[in-house]
Amino acid sequence: MHKRSEVSVSRRSPLREILILGSGHWDNDDYDPDSRRAFLRAKKCKTAAMGGRIFASESEERVFYNTCKSPACPSCGHWATIQWQRERFCALPDGPYLEITLTMPNTLWDIFARNPRLRGKLPEIAARVIRSYARVRHGVEVGVMPVLHTFNGELLFKPHVHSLVTAGGLQAAGSRWNPRIFFDRGALVGSWQRLIIAILRDALETGQLELEGTRHEIEGLLNSEEAREWIAHVRSFKGKEHFLQYCGRYVRRPPIAQWRIIAIENGLVKFWHKDKRRKRWITVECTIEVFIDRWSQHIPKLYRHTVRHFGLFAPRRWPRVAAAIFTILGTKQRPRPKRLPWAVAVQKFRGNPLLDRYSQPMKFVRHLAASAV
Repeated sequence: MHKRSEVSVSRRSPLREILILGSGHWDNDDYDPDSRRAFLRAKKCKTAAMGGRIFASESEERVFYNTCKSPACPSCGHWATIQWQRERFCALPDGPYLEITLTMPNTLWDIFARNPRLRGKLPEIAARVIRSYARVRHGVEVGVMPVLHTFNGELLFKPHVHSLVTAGGLQAAGSRWNPRIFFDRGALVGSWQRLIIAILRDALETGQLELEGTRHEIEGLLNSEEAREWIAHVRSFKGKEHFLQYCGRYVRRPPIAQWRIIAIENGLVKFWHKDKRRKRWITVECTIEVFIDRWSQHIPKLYRHTVRHFGLFAPRRWPRVAAAIFTILGTKQRPRPKRLPWAVAVQKFRGNPLLDRYSQPMKFVRHLAASAV
């Protein structure tokens, strides 16, 4: 006779607890539909509401509930990050890379928070700045993988773009690789600044800019920021691993690690935030509703990519030039890795979940329909 047990492979989740406690705030038709969809799925992750699969051996039967694959779920986000990092590591050639980070003044953050259409153009603008510089100054085409990052440690909206850039580039003839090119930070940030101000002015002129304040105030703000010095960072790395590890925290996961959440009590959330200027950790406190609203700002819109590829890495171009670039660089092209079985995701924490209590393997029996909970 089989003994059935229900297996939950998730540990305590403060983020899920926040979603449950604040469901009256976000689970309604007036809330952002993309955020609501993501929150609903994360709330149901690995529960009967998602359905599941039954595995059994001669002595035991177990139910494993399905995961949600929501960008608001820390567990699914962790696993999706690992898959993305493995795929990018195999797809990109080995060798030196640059990380170019383009930022903007805090006075413009709210404008891009209110205008998702303009916000979605930021990775494309960053890639355009970098590619144009490489073509004009060095006569080469580079590979650019920009990642839009929208949050800071307090979960406030802070748009900036991190870009992985090949340290060398393919010359126009397409047969020679320039192994090292120099990017002038001042020239990059100047082009970035002009293009950002230009798209904001164009949106303002055409009435497509959602804003808080009068038109005259926004024009004054843009004039002021046009004369201000902006900031960009250029760092070099011997390989792609550092960037994939660093930006992997942004592209698939929630904007805050769960260990940073200190307490959830009396309708308040307390969490850690690292103040980089003062070089110490401080405590941030806000209501559950404010925390959810801050979190919601960073949920990607449905069918919107969080990672883009341009130049040599462009989806239509990379298949045509990849083999030649790997040959020129003298590196081996790796095949795309297979997706790891779901059981591997929890094996690190609980051992092989498909072994019963007598260490006998269990086999798939049937699917379990989602409950109407």
